[in-house]
Amino acid sequence: MYVYLIRAAFLLSLLYSLPGLAAGVEDDRVWLNINVNGPTADPRWRWYAELQPRWRDEAGTLDQTIARTALYYSLTKQSSLWFGYAHIKSEPANRPDVDENRLWQQYLYNFSPVDGMAVQSRSRLEQRWIENSQETGHKFRQMLRLSVASGLHPSLAWVGFDEYFINLNNTDYGARKGFDQNRLFLGFNWAFDDRTKVELGYLNQRVNTTQADSVFHALSTTLNINF
Repeated sequence: MYVYLIRAAFLLSLLYSLPGLAAGVEDDRVWLNINVNGPTADPRWRWYAELQPRWRDEAGTLDQTIARTALYYSLTKQSSLWFGYAHIKSEPANRPDVDENRLWQQYLYNFSPVDGMAVQSRSRLEQRWIENSQETGHKFRQMLRLSVASGLHPSLAWVGFDEYFINLNNTDYGARKGFDQNRLFLGFNWAFDDRTKVELGYLNQRVNTTQADSVFHALSTTLNINF
């Protein structure tokens, strides 16, 4: 079964990448994501913190830094509600740096694993306030994530996810209502122990622009630490 899943993921990645041949911009990037979460006095609530630097130009230039925090509440063993804040500093080429403040809420649901395969759904709403802008941007993000036991080692799993972004309104900072971007990830997850995991793989980001779509290829590394 795993062989067929891997083949299907490879074909999906190939088909998804073909339209990128006509894209306006292509760039190789490196993303690093450090996620930490831990308990509170109430076992139903936990805290979350994230730091995510991103580099462009083959990792030669810092492009963006994201800091996120949140509290989340366990509705059941499989689902949770999240309430968070994020600060984003963008450093675009040939333009001034831009600061953004963001509130976000999400619903996370983990389906029951079947034969070593686990599926997770994440639905997120964001409210965005960008420097020198007078309007609030509203965005919806939907992610589906698949994890499959590798069969090679108990600590190794194959991972893939797809996340679709939709702008819910037009804004004076350039957001256009409708499709905003899509991210596709293929890689693996290694569990050092029950609390620490690292995820490494290829991320394809397609961003909708006023002319042709921009496509970015990123080496993505995520470190997850649970207290």
